Formats: sequence, structure tokens, C-alpha cells
Amino acid sequence: MNADFILQPLTPIPPLRTKRKILLEAQSRKLQHIVDHAYSRVPFYQNLYQGLVPPSVTDIEGLRKLPQVNKDQLRVAPLDYRTAAGTSHSTCRLHTTSGSTGMPLQVLEDAVSLSYRDAKNLRLLWNYGVRPLDRIVWLRISDTAGGAQPTSGDAGGLWAHFRNKLTMHLTYGADLNEHLRLFSVWKPDVLIAATPYCKGLARLCERTGKNLNFRIMVTSGVTLDDWSRKYISNTFGANVYDHYGMEEAGGSIAWECPTRSGYHINAETVLLEFLSNGQPVGAGEPGEIHLTSFYGNATPILRYSTGDIAVPIEDECACGRGLPLIRRIQGRAIDFIATEQGRYISPGTVITAIGNVAGVGQFKVLQREDYSIQIQLVIQQRETDSVIREVERRCSLLFREEPVSVSVVNSIENLGDRKFRVVESRLPR
Repeated sequence: MNADFILQPLTPIPPLRTKRKILLEAQSRKLQHIVDHAYSRVPFYQNLYQGLVPPSVTDIEGLRKLPQVNKDQLRVAPLDYRTAAGTSHSTCRLHTTSGSTGMPLQVLEDAVSLSYRDAKNLRLLWNYGVRPLDRIVWLRISDTAGGAQPTSGDAGGLWAHFRNKLTMHLTYGADLNEHLRLFSVWKPDVLIAATPYCKGLARLCERTGKNLNFRIMVTSGVTLDDWSRKYISNTFGANVYDHYGMEEAGGSIAWECPTRSGYHINAETVLLEFLSNGQPVGAGEPGEIHLTSFYGNATPILRYSTGDIAVPIEDECACGRGLPLIRRIQGRAIDFIATEQGRYISPGTVITAIGNVAGVGQFKVLQREDYSIQIQLVIQQRETDSVIREVERRCSLLFREEPVSVSVVNSIENLGDRKFRVVESRLPR
């Protein structure tokens, strides 16, 4: 190696203002591409933007001239209608959202989006102290469906080798007791799972007297409150970090900075708007998150109303990363259902069982203090008896000994300022 090269000074790290400028310029280019792509190739957006001059959107001000989109609109539209012309399903991966609002949604991810999903995961895990030799357990809603297009982690390379050898993927639908036995033998270093799962696992350890130790735990799905963080950390002796993401956005959206100063937005892959009554809020004010994904080329997501609330902040993070920050993410919450016999039923299992019944439009599962379970259904067809019977049949298999009542309602509304929970347990903590 040339000695002159070795002695050359390192390129200085750009100051924060320069980082932000570079980031905004990159966002502008990506925003223009995804809007033009959606307008020219996706029937859903062609119809939505009908009558508008072909948009040339290069910044957030231009984006705000376009209509917002909510989950109801996307869910009633067939997947092909929301998919870009020329997209091959066989080269994409099909994802179904968790349905935490009671309304699951299907999206396709192409190879580019999947690679960015991997890169975002690698960044947050590396910043939390996860290294290639760590044993990782990753909980998922279900096994991945769809095409065989690999992610970057499935391909060759040192990181892929360690990840595939030392990462275990499990589903929420399995028996929690089986997971406990598996963890006791395999002894993973890292657990990545929804907050209710981590709390359910902690309660099971307390009840059975089993001890598990994780070095790092990454939670998601439900806002991690201080009580839950302390409870999970004390039970497992872990450093606990929170994460905010959704399948519609290609996975990770924002991740808690190790300095605990807020959540860093993955601004290279998404643009977030924070709105109140349709208008942008100022820094330090709560607003509903509206999301535009730069790499959702297969099924684009533009100005998507997530229903989640967060507070954008302008503070410079002590970590120096330069990514924008948010605080106090108020996402919808879901809970484990516990039985008097000591079984724990994951919200993902409940959502899948009831949400997949033909004719069910929306639903709410509530476990009362006496362990009984009440289910409200919004049914999207005239014949309701067959839908109710199928829901009751599935519930009898799912909940077994617990009493279940099923009722049909016209709508399911959120009460006051409480976060909507599609699966909610009111059992004492």
C-alpha cells in the first residue's frame, strides 16, 4: 500500500447543517421520483389524482397539494389496482400488515425495497450494540409469503453468513411456553419483538420461576411506556430500546436513539408529515403522522394517514447522526389475552384468526377483568349469521375455556383520547 495514501488526512465529517442540507436534497430527488412513478404507473393514484395537472413534486410543500390517503381507501382497493404496471408478483415479497387497527392490508415489496429494509435493520441493531456473533431471536406476525426474491441478508457475504446462522425467526402464533423452553436452551443475546410479547414473556417467567437473560431487547408495536421499559429490563437484565415501524412503509420508520433523546427518522427512505386538522404542526407540537415511502415502488404509499401521533422536534441530538427526531410516539396498542389456566394468546394470533373470516370488516376484542372476552364485529354483508358462527367457532378453538360473547355493531369508535386497541386486555398488570 502506498505510504502517501496512508498519510493523507481523513475526509472531515460534515457539520450538522451540511448533513441536513444533503439529506433534504436527497429527499427532494426521491420524492419527485416516487410521485412521478405512482402517477404514471399505478391505477389507484391515477384515479386519485384525476383532474390534477401531472404533479411535479420536489418538496414537502408540493406534496401537500396532493390528497391524503387512509387505510380504508387502500384496503378496499384490490392489490393489483394499487400495484405499479409491469410489476412481477413472483419477484416481490407479499406482506400483510399486523392489522392492529382491525383492518389488515397487503403490500408488495420489490428487491430494492427489501434491501433497504435490511439496511435499516442493520443500522439500528449496530447502534444498539448488536454484533455478527450475537444470537438473535426475531418475532414476526407470520412466515413470509410471496415471491422468492432474496434480501441482501439472504445473499452472500460475511454479515449474511452470521445472520443466517445465528438468527432465529419465530411467529407470534406459537405457544409462549414453547418459546420459553426454546430460549432457555438456545440462550439468545438479542430479542426483537412487540412490547406486549415481551411483557407476556416476563409475566410467564414470573409465574413459572424461570430465568431468562437478554443483553439487548428491541420493542415495537406499542408505545414503550416507562413502567413497561423498567419491568422488561428488570426481568431480563436487558438494555431495552424502542422502535417504530410498519409493513406499509417497508419496515422501520424511526428508532430510539441510544442517548434516549428521541427517535431518529429513517429520512433516507421515508418522509413524514405531522398534521393536525390537515395542517402541519410546529416543532414540539403533536401531529398525526402521514407517511410517504421513497422505495415502495411495487405498491407505492403516498401521504398515508397512519393514525399514529408523534411530536417532531428540532433539537440537535447529542449522538451527532443528523437524522431528524420525534418524541412521544402514540401508536395504537395491542395486548396478549391471558387465560385463568395460564395460557397466553398473542394479539397477532387473535387478529389473524378473526380478521381472516370472510365478511368481517372491522372488529374489537376486549378481555374484561373477570377473564371473559367480548368481541364486536362490523360485518360487510347482509348475511350475518354465518359470519358470527365462524367467528364463534374460531374463538372456541382459540380461547377454549374462557367465556366469549359476540355482537354485531354498525361501527367501532375510539373513546375520548384513548388509543384504539383492536385487542385489549383489562386484566390487572
